[in-house]
Amino acid sequence: MASSRNKKANDNHISHYVLDELLVEQAASAIYLAKNTKTDDAVFLVTLQPEAARATDLSERFQRRAETISQLAHDTLLPLQDFGVDGKRPFAVMPYHTGQFLSEKLDDTPPPPENTTDKAEIVAALELVKKLALGLSVAHPTGLIHHDLRPENIFVDDAGNPYLLDLVVPPVPPVVSQLDEEQSRELDYQSPEQKAGKALSGRSNVFSLGILIYRLLAGRQPALPVSEWDIFEQKRGAREVPLNQVRSDLALATYSLVQNSIWQREWSRYETINAQVQAIEEAIAAELAPPPPPPPIWLRLLNRLRQPQIRRFIVPAIVLIFLLLLAMMVIRGRGNRAQNTTPSPEAINLPAAVELTAVPETDEALITNSPTSTATETQEDEVLPPTEEVETPTSLPSPTAVPATPTDPPLSATATTTSTPTETPTLEPTETSCVPSPPFGWVRYTIQANDSLSALSQATGTTVARLQDVNCLDTILLSVGQLIWLPTSPNPTDTPVPSDPSDPGTTAVPPGNTPQPPAPTSGPSTPTVPPEPTP
Repeated sequence: MASSRNKKANDNHISHYVLDELLVEQAASAIYLAKNTKTDDAVFLVTLQPEAARATDLSERFQRRAETISQLAHDTLLPLQDFGVDGKRPFAVMPYHTGQFLSEKLDDTPPPPENTTDKAEIVAALELVKKLALGLSVAHPTGLIHHDLRPENIFVDDAGNPYLLDLVVPPVPPVVSQLDEEQSRELDYQSPEQKAGKALSGRSNVFSLGILIYRLLAGRQPALPVSEWDIFEQKRGAREVPLNQVRSDLALATYSLVQNSIWQREWSRYETINAQVQAIEEAIAAELAPPPPPPPIWLRLLNRLRQPQIRRFIVPAIVLIFLLLLAMMVIRGRGNRAQNTTPSPEAINLPAAVELTAVPETDEALITNSPTSTATETQEDEVLPPTEEVETPTSLPSPTAVPATPTDPPLSATATTTSTPTETPTLEPTETSCVPSPPFGWVRYTIQANDSLSALSQATGTTVARLQDVNCLDTILLSVGQLIWLPTSPNPTDTPVPSDPSDPGTTAVPPGNTPQPPAPTSGPSTPTVPPEPTP
């Protein structure tokens, strides 16, 4: 809403006041420089436009607000010398002061310099808004909310004191065309709720004063984003360019004051005008405080990068650098995988693993104490599973072991042993050697044909695992003539053959399930080999 001056004289009269000059013209009201014909004094005269005066409720509201203001006293609120109705036009008269409207003063003032060390201009702007806020803090408790708080309606005298001339005018619904709203690239002084036709509150004036502070410090109203791709642009809640991006030499309290005053959401602003006055005082104190030490280089660089002109180039550069780093990581990962899958020369020249076959150790006691021996031929490249029992027909050993001496006669031709190839399992070599440790009461037993660990464990009342642990057996396979330790002799009901008392290593051999060999004769004799069983 533009202000205008019409210096031509007219003979219009309202009551006994002559309207000399139109100072401010609005949709519903007007402010005139008038002359009191009774005293010849110049006065400010505020009245409604003839079209708006035809609305009875608006004229009555004007009169009620005039009565309320006449009872208030504040330097910002000029006292009412007269108010009433002339015909259908209500009016209010205030004493005249020399000066100009704030809008005219701002037009004649150059934009404030950036990064200035002179805080006088900043403090003067904050003091001016503080005086206006203090005047509104007196009017708000009475229910008076300024209908259109903007520089065109604020009069400043020659001493720099501001005055609210049109507080007497009641709020009216704004007339804003959609075209004007779309073309506007700045935040208006009217609050969002006022533009939406909602009831005004004290926070509506808080918003208008916040825009006024921004205008005084930045030299223009808060600018809206220009690009349609700007992240601040929203159809229902426009975001302005922050003050710290326009001017960087202000105190943090000043930036906070402006931001908390011009939130689009009404509940986000200062709750009352008094809270805003307190924030203005804090901002003034912060501006008058000694300058803080210069910020570090990284903070100055960060503030510089926040500038809109630089940010439009920084963001694409950061994205490009991120993509380059990501591509380098992918290429490096593929190179590492290719290097891991390529065999090294050492691995290529490594010889094939040689399969080791463990040969069972020969029991020296069996060789020295038994006149016969069982020759076993280990079949290389053949390994039996550990769960299979191999029954190999072999010659039965003599039940009586005769020690070999140099004076013994040579063995007869019939006393030759029959060597039968026996398949032995392939054993994995072990690093640790196991020494049989029989418990007390266990005896040595010579394995006979068709003996197995499972049968021996059942006959002696123990378990296969126990027999393997005591005798250091890796498998359940047994060979005929092998000596093992047993808790008792198998088949205790059979009569064991007494052993030679001179040989403590020999024990009685039970018949088991094999045919019982003939009883030995007394004295040394040649063992008799039974006929080889047919397979």
